[in-house]
Formats: sequence, C-alpha cells, structure tokens
Amino acid sequence: MTPMNPNWQTYKTAEFANDIPDDVFQYRSDEIDTILAWRDANPIDYPIEVEIGSNRGRFILGLARARRDTHFLGIELKSSLCRLSANKLAREGLTNGKILNADARLAIPILFQPNSLGAIYVLFPDPWWKKRHARRRLLDDTFFQLAHKFLRPNGTFVLKTDVRDYFEAVRNHLADSPLFNLIDNADIPHHESWELTTRERHCVADNTPYDMLAAQKI
Repeated sequence: MTPMNPNWQTYKTAEFANDIPDDVFQYRSDEIDTILAWRDANPIDYPIEVEIGSNRGRFILGLARARRDTHFLGIELKSSLCRLSANKLAREGLTNGKILNADARLAIPILFQPNSLGAIYVLFPDPWWKKRHARRRLLDDTFFQLAHKFLRPNGTFVLKTDVRDYFEAVRNHLADSPLFNLIDNADIPHHESWELTTRERHCVADNTPYDMLAAQKI
C-alpha cells in the first residue's frame, strides 16, 4: 500500500471532505493534489456534463461539436487515452471539451458543487469479470448517492454496456431507488446528436448486442 501523504489531514476540513472516505485521504491524497492543481488551471464553466471513462474521446468530441453552448468534461483513468482525447479536441479547437486523468469518484466532489451537473455518462464501463474483483465496479450504491448529490434537478444518468448482468443489476437498482426515475431512451436530452463510442462501433461491427438506460434525478 502506498505510504501516507503527510499532509493528508489538511484535506479533512475541505468542502469535499464528506464525500471522500478517510482511507482515501490517507493513502491517495497525492491524487487529490493532482485534481486540485488541474482545477486551479481549468476553472469550471457551466452548464457542464461529465463522461466517466472517456476512452479515445469519440463520444465527448461529438458532444462538444454538437453543443457549443455546453461544456463537457471527460474523466479517464488511463493517461495515454487522456492525451489522445485531449489532442482530438484541440485539433478541432473545441474549447468546450476538456479531459482529466483521474478517478471520477474523487474528481466529481472536488471539482463540482452539488446540484450542478446536467448529465453523467458511463459508457461501456469496465465489467471487472472476476468475482473477487466485482467490488471494483463503478456503479454501486455509493456511486449513485454521489451522482444524485452532484446532478442538478432532473439531471440525467446514462449507461451503455454490452455486459448483460451489469446492465440488469444497474436497472434493478435504479428501478428501486428513491433517488432516480428511469426514463425512456427516446426521452434522453440531445441523444440524437450522439457519436458512437469506440466500443460501440466494435459492437455494431461484430453484431454484439448492447443495452442503454437512462435515469433522471428526483
């Protein structure tokens, strides 16, 4: 385990402290340092939507092209994919799209105010196939509590996945949730302008079925 950052306790009084567990402060405060530095260099503009796991940037590039009056942030764990996505946005001069190399569960509470996000997109998340790794899946009760806090009223959560059991688990969770209402895919705002993600293109080419759902914050 990574040694403690000696300055971790300074974050315990931060505005985002209630949304980050103590063990994260103790052992991952260097990541918090990085996100805070990024925030200082990239002031947040509104309205804004977030894609978690932006991969090669196809989806966020399409969003930024189609909706110049809205800002978009892609949060991606792999630095090489971040560079690829950021370069695509820069080549087209799309200043309303940005990419951050970080864990979204840390970045969202650090970067944003509650009730501020228009949408959160999670497109083809890592399924963590092995049973012992299932706890690493992004979409759990803790995530949806976080999403509910930071989405604005009637803000939208969108999932696409080709892993049927993951899809069913999320749909069942949201169907029973007092925090969200499932909505018809046809009612998702601006869905007609979406680009296919890299994984989605592969699914189409290989005739691999995949599912999509959307839910609005109550």
